[in-house]
Amino acid sequence: MAINLTLGAARERIDPVEAPTLRNRGVLVEDPRRQRPRYFDGRFLAARDLIRDQQYFLTREADLGRAAGSGVAHGLSVSEGATPQTVSITAGEGLTGAGELVLLPRSLTIDLADIPQTEQLSARFGLSRLPVAPLRSRTGLFVLGLRPVEFTANPIGAYPTTLTGARTVEDGDVIEATAVVLIPWQDDGAADALDARRGTAARTIFTQPSAPGWSANVLPVAMLALQSNTLAWIDEAMVRRELGADRGDLPGLGFAPRGLRLAHLMQHQNHLADVVAQFHGRSFPAATQFPALPPAGPLPAGIIDTADFTQRYFPSEVDVDFSIIPEDELPALVEEALALPPIDFLAPQAALDLTAVLVLAPVPRAEFAAVRAKLTTVSRPLKAAAPNLVAQRKPLEILTRLRIPLPLRPVDVSNPSDAEWARLAKLDSLWFVRRRNLAYRDDLVGKPIAVAGGSDVIVERAITARIAELGLKPALDKVLAASSARAASSVISLLASPRIAASPALTAAALGALNAKPAGEREAGRETGRDAGLDHARVLQVGAELADGAVGNGLEKLERHAGDAVTRTALVSLASNDNWRKLDTAASSAEGTKLDQLSARLTRVPGASATPTPEREPVVTDPASKVSPAAKKPASASTAPATASAASTVGKPPSARTSAAKTTAAKPTAAKTTAAKKSPVKKAAAKKTAATKRPPQP
Repeated sequence: MAINLTLGAARERIDPVEAPTLRNRGVLVEDPRRQRPRYFDGRFLAARDLIRDQQYFLTREADLGRAAGSGVAHGLSVSEGATPQTVSITAGEGLTGAGELVLLPRSLTIDLADIPQTEQLSARFGLSRLPVAPLRSRTGLFVLGLRPVEFTANPIGAYPTTLTGARTVEDGDVIEATAVVLIPWQDDGAADALDARRGTAARTIFTQPSAPGWSANVLPVAMLALQSNTLAWIDEAMVRRELGADRGDLPGLGFAPRGLRLAHLMQHQNHLADVVAQFHGRSFPAATQFPALPPAGPLPAGIIDTADFTQRYFPSEVDVDFSIIPEDELPALVEEALALPPIDFLAPQAALDLTAVLVLAPVPRAEFAAVRAKLTTVSRPLKAAAPNLVAQRKPLEILTRLRIPLPLRPVDVSNPSDAEWARLAKLDSLWFVRRRNLAYRDDLVGKPIAVAGGSDVIVERAITARIAELGLKPALDKVLAASSARAASSVISLLASPRIAASPALTAAALGALNAKPAGEREAGRETGRDAGLDHARVLQVGAELADGAVGNGLEKLERHAGDAVTRTALVSLASNDNWRKLDTAASSAEGTKLDQLSARLTRVPGASATPTPEREPVVTDPASKVSPAAKKPASASTAPATASAASTVGKPPSARTSAAKTTAAKPTAAKTTAAKKSPVKKAAAKKTAATKRPPQP
């Protein structure tokens, strides 16, 4: 394809006669900056024609630069030089807001005390609105920027343009360059310390987006704080933006362009590191150092008091929760939070009341399951300390209540869940993210209707048989007798759950929790004199507790340790009340000898002896009966003591076994003799009782 160098490749040429008509109709838009000379043979060329040609291409390059956005393409990092009076800038390039290219082909170090050049640049570029102090005593905040400039050089001889003119000397080249400038930052914190002005400037830039305080033809690369022309701090993220970062958002979405939000996060990270180093590890409230926080960011170590799980970092109006997260999911959560507005501590109290923050402890994914198993809940609230709570109250509320808040419940270090929360709170890698405030509706439109069901009869029969086999039928009957119709069905469902069905100890524990009465119901029963019964909500609460992996772990541990030696007596004891919770908590962290001692509670039969005493026979009061109580005693009952005695002699020498057998055989005979001796007395007493009840004869 042949290229016509005098025409655009994709432009249509219109007739010059037609142009005025289109212009009058308003459908032809002309740009005076986009005019270039038209060359043809025989045209007389002047310098102005070639200058117009150069200006055309410079303008087109600037238009293309603005289309890509402004910012740093690469390099141009600022750091402190060899002395506090110098700064270093690495090589790189970028585009100004006007689309002009600024380029540093090599790194350079600038002496801030170089007065003549800086004064001349400030005056020439119009960067000083008011007379400034001598630069050797310069103090305040300044924006370090790069500005594209050009100048002429390399003089050559010029021929006269008239017959009588003389030859002259003119510069033959136009040289493009980049100038380093310092722009005073206009703020109202001139009387404040430079550290305080840093936070104020960050709040102004990131929470109050407005026109920047520098020309569109300047590329800012860092903000400097100078004290008598000596560097106090350097903050690049305050004003530096990457190329195209302001074009990354969808139209109308987000509080600010993504580049500005990401810069706020980076600036807060650098500022926080400087503040932590300044405080030497001491805790501090965030509002004293940062008038505004990004919607997500890192936290200093030690902001959570593990004695009572309170925090002093965020104001008391902000709701703060503590949770865990796999560390590889933290970037995605931070990215989502960056779409929310910053946390402005100078905002009205009503705005802070609607602010919620989630403190996150990143956990390696390989350890997340183990950490989650130790915690009873996935999150816990972090209350504000007592001074913050007092400050949170309104004046009328203080006058009406005039009392200090009650102390918070201390953390139980022996509780595995609290101990794990305390360990997570001491991590140095805590982050916070702002939470959204959404009004979710939990109600349903309509009424749920069951459309399918299972073999509930078979399940119920299987559960009843298993409960009877474990010796827990009386406990189950007691629960069902006190339950409502809906609660009774939930009890069966609870006992049929896989975890409880697989563990006799958890089955007994579930019945014990259902048989136990909460403190509130016990008090209500004493006042009304009636039993409140077992409702559906109570069954669901017990089911939720046992569904949590942290509850019942100790009982399962003891059950595995004891094997098949768990006795019915121990299961009946567990099913009588909810005292098994203490045993469960103690066993969850027990090891070695302690575990053996606790597991003995499931295998030991309380009150058992090697030679049990036979039960006393009931007294027969029927005078017509001629059979002695010993004769009516079943054979199995009479042989039970002998069986127990024989079992108790296992492992003894043969002589001991023989004597024990003789003793055991003699005991039933003695019992029968005693019963025979007492039976006449019983018969006489019965006859006497019958005679007194007999009506008198006429």
